[in-house]
Amino acid sequence: MNRSVFTTLLLVGMLAAIQPAFGCGEGLFNMGGGLRYQGYLAPRPATVLVYDNAPSPSADRSAVYRGLVRAGHRLSIAHSQDELTQALRERRYDVVIVGLEEVGKVTAQTSAGAVTPTLLPVIERSQRNAPAVRDRFSLFLLDGASLGQYLKVINQALSLHAS
Repeated sequence: MNRSVFTTLLLVGMLAAIQPAFGCGEGLFNMGGGLRYQGYLAPRPATVLVYDNAPSPSADRSAVYRGLVRAGHRLSIAHSQDELTQALRERRYDVVIVGLEEVGKVTAQTSAGAVTPTLLPVIERSQRNAPAVRDRFSLFLLDGASLGQYLKVINQALSLHAS
């Protein structure tokens, strides 16, 4: 009889000791619920070239570019036609992000290569439903898109390219 009481007490003690461990883990998990930190991780890290011919990108664009790097993408930025040409000669890119008006320049330089990168044009919001854009590009980015939207479209482009 003493043995069964001892076993029961031991079992109850072990269960009591385990319960606070679960509570502690949940507390730590819930504790971060009010924090404003959000991190992204690219499921398929890519080599990305951005052709941004603005002399200095806006704060929003700079934040997106930093976010792409933090998410795991290898990012290069070309600010002029010469930098674009040099970047495309020196390295193979999975994705090239470029303004809609500059697509022709990039297409002319990438069509000669054995492996052509996926081209993601950045278009104005007012043009997103234009037949000319929809017929020509299956994927594109909207001007002012968030980091999450950039990551989503890049991932979709890589999925299409891998298929």
